[in-house]
Amino acid sequence: MGKYGIFYRWLLPAIIFQSVFMGGGFTTGREVMEYAGKYGVYGIYSVILATILFFISAALSYEVARVFKAFDYRTWVKQIIWKFWPIFDIAYVILAIIVIAVVGSAAANILEDMFGLPYMLGAIVIISTVGILHFYGRKAIEAFETIGTVILYIMYIILWAVTLKAAWGNISEAFSAGLGTGGPGKAAISGIQYFAYNMVVVPAVLFTLDRLESRKDSIIAGLNSALFVGIAFFLTWLSLLGFYTNEKVVNAPVPWYEIMKIVGATWLRGFYVIAVFWTLIETGTGMIHSIVRRIEVQMEEMKGISFTRKQEALLATLIIVLAILMAKFGIIALVAKGYGTLAWVFFVILFIPLVTIGVIRILNPNWMKEFWEKA
Repeated sequence: MGKYGIFYRWLLPAIIFQSVFMGGGFTTGREVMEYAGKYGVYGIYSVILATILFFISAALSYEVARVFKAFDYRTWVKQIIWKFWPIFDIAYVILAIIVIAVVGSAAANILEDMFGLPYMLGAIVIISTVGILHFYGRKAIEAFETIGTVILYIMYIILWAVTLKAAWGNISEAFSAGLGTGGPGKAAISGIQYFAYNMVVVPAVLFTLDRLESRKDSIIAGLNSALFVGIAFFLTWLSLLGFYTNEKVVNAPVPWYEIMKIVGATWLRGFYVIAVFWTLIETGTGMIHSIVRRIEVQMEEMKGISFTRKQEALLATLIIVLAILMAKFGIIALVAKGYGTLAWVFFVILFIPLVTIGVIRILNPNWMKEFWEKA
């Protein structure tokens, strides 16, 4: 038996991975609609390919972190792209802010539709909570995201069950009629895009990986990460397929919200609102924690100082304020243009080096050791 139990080695990385992944446009349904749902039955190719790629990248990323003790994202990314790490730095921070902005926009849409509440009210709650979590540190973040995963999955299980039951006839007809556009090729490319920009989730998991004790731990934690998000991706795509011919759902900023109205699940809206806000806080906290930790490592190297809790909370608050201001651009534009463009950036600067250089370095950690130490 290792020093840490199965929960910390095999499940916690997957929980944090899933928590951050299911933020952004996923909880709204907009993200899945854009990269799988709009292709109809062909969306299954996007789901399958993305899930396989999630497993490969998560397992390799976790093992790179374990072997080289790279538990902040600058140290980690240096192991695969050497002195070119500032490119990743810039792309990561931009995407992190866009991801938080997407859910901020969703929350604002829902609050306005349900309660007629002002946009900034929800923003203030989110900003305050993220700041408080960073003030209390790692244990508070891990506990919040673990509880959030339970809440989110309970909500989703109910939502999937209600939706699939109501729309099963439409889903069967869609398969029988082969309803879809773009074909397998375009859907598969979208699956690659969907996976590529979601590689940004990995750095948010790094702070939990100091508990991994073997390559087996990295592989199992990576597999669990892929399964957690792959199953959610599949069930959401299948649910959206039931409304493939409904333009109101297809074009909605928050498709899930429209679906709840159609299937008569308005009673679930309160639970959904709680889950959306919790997800935004989870996503913001996970991604901002990785940025804060990255800056702190730089400060330690340059000046030998670390953030106080108040400074960390202030930096986290400033980042999320910027994201919430960006949310005014709207979900559809942020998901389609922001995510889509950055996807190929991450595929080139991160995934390709990971499956080439990363594999070589995992198998032979001493390969060109002096060269890599100069990064």
